[in-house]
Amino acid sequence: MISISLIIPTYLRQNIVLNTLKELGNQSVQQFEVTVVDQSPTYNSNLIQYKYDEIEYKYIQIEEIGLPNARNVGAKNSKGDILIFIDDDCIPDNNLVQSYISLFSSADPDTWCFGGKVNEKNSDIFMEDASIVGGWITWYGKTLKNFVSDESGDCEWACCGNFAVKRFKFLDIGGFDKNFIGNAMLEDGDFGYTIRENGGKIWYSPMPAIEHLRIPTGGTRSDSASKGMYFRAHNTVYFMRKHGMIKNMIPGLFYLNGVALKDLLRKKHGITAIFWCWYGFLKGLTITLSR
Repeated sequence: MISISLIIPTYLRQNIVLNTLKELGNQSVQQFEVTVVDQSPTYNSNLIQYKYDEIEYKYIQIEEIGLPNARNVGAKNSKGDILIFIDDDCIPDNNLVQSYISLFSSADPDTWCFGGKVNEKNSDIFMEDASIVGGWITWYGKTLKNFVSDESGDCEWACCGNFAVKRFKFLDIGGFDKNFIGNAMLEDGDFGYTIRENGGKIWYSPMPAIEHLRIPTGGTRSDSASKGMYFRAHNTVYFMRKHGMIKNMIPGLFYLNGVALKDLLRKKHGITAIFWCWYGFLKGLTITLSR
């Protein structure tokens, strides 16, 4: 029997994650472990003392803020053969855990990671290209997604809001890279590339599904939209350096500036986003590469 640990990183969303925990109580199988890794500075007694009848629950509060670190802490403090990660603001399908168990039970040994479906009402953010399944990255650093497809297939990365990985492989490759800062954009792309560079495969399947609620506060949306361009640029150039895409960094800079300008015209952020974009690019050039 495959043992399962389900990990939920959270930040400034203690009441939101409580709702997610309640939804998990409806899973068709109950023999698994849930670990909440809370980066919030305050205590929430309801979250700390939460209990299920059958599901094993563990609460960890940490001071260091950052999604990659929170995922790593959750993995190191979990005991399942398979680690499932979901967002703190989601409604998991009642067969989510059973779906991942079924997928890993019949998978090719070289398949280390599965990504699942992510539905979001009134949004197409998880379906940018109908010709693909799962996640891919262009030569100039743009992420492409189709996490709503009903088709299965090979992909370069899995959405961090709903994916599962073999625990021993997760630990072997060092988990997530903490140099993906702020909104942690491209942490999942980097994780997928690292799996593939070490001989593993990632597979997208529509069977394990969640509904993503996109709560507008807390989590990775704690900083301003303008500063979000700093994290995006920083993480993009760092990703390119790490994975040998040096010659593509200048086209990548043009792409990032195009994103900043487009969102400025759409009034998603202010003029300072242009400054943040260039500053993030420069910082991403100088940070020491991990591993």
